[in-house]
Amino acid sequence: MRRLYTILSFLLFSVQVCYSQIVNERKEWVEDVPSQGALNAIMKAYQMTDIEFTTQGSFHANPGKDYNAEEKVKGLIYSSVKETNSFVGMDVSFHTFMTAIHNPRSVIYTEDVSKPPYHGQNCGSYYGTVCSGLVSYAFGLRVYQKTYDYPSSKYFQIVEDQSSLGVHLADVINSGGHVQLVTRIWRNPQDGKAEEIEICEAVHSGCRRVTLSGSELNRLLTLKKNQRKLYRYKYLDSVKYSPLTNFVAVEGEQLMPFRYNDDICTNRGDKSCYIVGDTVILNLAKGYRKMEIYKDSKLFKSFSIGRNIDVIIADLPFGDYKARLVKGKKRSEFTYWKVIDTNVSIDTKKNLVKFQSENALPIYVEFSTLGGGRPTSGVFELSDSDIQKGYIDVSSFTSSLKNTRYVKVHFECDYGRVISKPKKWIKR
Repeated sequence: MRRLYTILSFLLFSVQVCYSQIVNERKEWVEDVPSQGALNAIMKAYQMTDIEFTTQGSFHANPGKDYNAEEKVKGLIYSSVKETNSFVGMDVSFHTFMTAIHNPRSVIYTEDVSKPPYHGQNCGSYYGTVCSGLVSYAFGLRVYQKTYDYPSSKYFQIVEDQSSLGVHLADVINSGGHVQLVTRIWRNPQDGKAEEIEICEAVHSGCRRVTLSGSELNRLLTLKKNQRKLYRYKYLDSVKYSPLTNFVAVEGEQLMPFRYNDDICTNRGDKSCYIVGDTVILNLAKGYRKMEIYKDSKLFKSFSIGRNIDVIIADLPFGDYKARLVKGKKRSEFTYWKVIDTNVSIDTKKNLVKFQSENALPIYVEFSTLGGGRPTSGVFELSDSDIQKGYIDVSSFTSSLKNTRYVKVHFECDYGRVISKPKKWIKR
C-alpha cells in the first residue's frame, strides 16, 4: 500500500512539474501586436464568433446543424445564403438579423433555403454566413470572395514565407474549400516562430474561435492533400471598424441594452430590404385594431386589421417604408423596411448587362447558377464610370461561356444589399 502511495505521489509530482513547465513556457511567449487595420479586421471577426442570441423556434441551418427552440447560441449561424444574398454583415445588418432571430415568425423560422423553391446546397437558414463570408466581412470587401477566388483575387496576395515564422495577424489560411482568419499569435522570442495561433472561422456548428499550435500550422501548410496556403489582404490599412454594442460586445467593449419591438416587425427583420415585386409580410402582436403604413415619411395606407397576426402586402412601389399599430390613443413603435428598384436588362448580342435603380447603388454583376454558385471569372465589380453609363461589357467572360448561366446584379442601400431577379443568359 505504501509502495502504491509512493508511485501515485511520484506520478502526481511529475504531472505538476510538466504542467509548470508548460505554463512557464507559455508565459515566455510574446503576443503579436496588430496594426490598426489588422485589429479592425480581428474585432469584426470576433463580432461573428462572439454574438449571442436565444432562438424563438426550431429551424434547419445546414446539413450538419439544426437549432431547437429556446436554445442559447454563441456564434453566428452557418448557412450558405448566396442564392438569397443574405450574408449577415455583408448584405444584412446585425440589427436586421437580431430582430429577425427575436421574431418567431420571421424568415429564419419559416424559410428553408435548402428546399424548393430555392436551389441551394449546404444551406438551410435564410440568414447566416460561411467561412468566406466571415472573412469577407472582416475586411469589409465590396465583392464577396469565395474560397477559390483567392489565387486570382485582386484583394489578396500569397505570403512569401509559408510557415509559422511568416504568418502575420489577419492573414488568411486557405485550403481551397475553407478559409480561416488568424486573430492572435504567440511567438517564441528566441526564434520568432509562432508557438500558438488563434483563428476565427465559420463551420457547420457556427462561427467560432479555435487555437492551433505552430507545429500544427506548419503541418497544414506542408500537406500534399488539402494543403493550406497563407494569403494576405493587400489593403489592410483601409479596414474600418464599427462597434455593435447593442448586439455584441467584443474585447474591451460593454454590451448596451436593446429593446426589441414585440408589437410589429417585418418577416425579414427590422430595417430589412425587399425588391420591387417581393411580397412584404408584417408580423403583428395581438390586441391592436389598426395599422398605419408610411411611405417616404407620408401616410400611405391606413386600415383595420381585426384579429390578424400577419398582414401580407404585395406590389409595393420602391421607397422607404415604416409601419405601426394603433389602438385608440396607443401607438406601437415603427418597424422599417425599404423596397428597392432593381432594373436590369441584358443584350446577349453586344455582351452588355444594363442596370439602373432609383434608390440603390449597383455595385457588381455576377454570372451564376440559380443557387448562386459562380465561377471565379464571373464577377464584375462596377466602377463609377460603369455606374454612370448604366451598363458593362462582359465580353471577357461570355466569349468563353459554354453553359447557360444567369445574370444577377447586386445593389446596395443604407439598410443592406439586394440582388436583382436572375436573367437567363444564353449565348448562341
